[in-house]
Amino acid sequence: MGWFGKSDERDSDTIWNSYVQAGDDLYQAKCELAEAEQRYADAERELFGIDLLPVLRKALRKYSLSALGLLGEIGEEQPELVRALIPELYACSLGIGKPDILARGVLRTLSRSGSLHAELVPLVTATLRDTERTTDVFAMRGLAFLLEDVNDPALLGRWRRTVLVSADEDVREIAEDYPEDEFPEPAPPQQL
Repeated sequence: MGWFGKSDERDSDTIWNSYVQAGDDLYQAKCELAEAEQRYADAERELFGIDLLPVLRKALRKYSLSALGLLGEIGEEQPELVRALIPELYACSLGIGKPDILARGVLRTLSRSGSLHAELVPLVTATLRDTERTTDVFAMRGLAFLLEDVNDPALLGRWRRTVLVSADEDVREIAEDYPEDEFPEPAPPQQL
């Protein structure tokens, strides 16, 4: 019988050695993690000593999760950097994968400090004129998520009008998730 009244057919030395080895492995992993955390902190310190804009612009063209993660961490403290990267972040946001979700999160953070409407209008307009994009269910769903995330009902209304006449039936069905009674199109501005 063992300590807790259980019998074990394995040899007690084997069990002890397994426990010791697991403890050694855990200690080694913790040491490696501490070293990796230090290397990361050193690399981050160096990174903040350079001009991040061109580096991040280039990285975002490749949908870099590292760049998106960094912008997610520093976006609130450096909104001017994020604002300069709106076109790249917008391009990264048109889908439903992890990079798209992260890019929308960065833009959502930026939208808390002010409207993104003026910056998004030309980007959304170009997307809604692109027949390849307007027949891509993932791009159109990603765009709807973005416009909802940044709370832009005017652009969401334009998106809805475009989606309803898409050549792709699956794209048209997305509009069902945004019924007109819940997402009304804003009234056009009155002219004086």
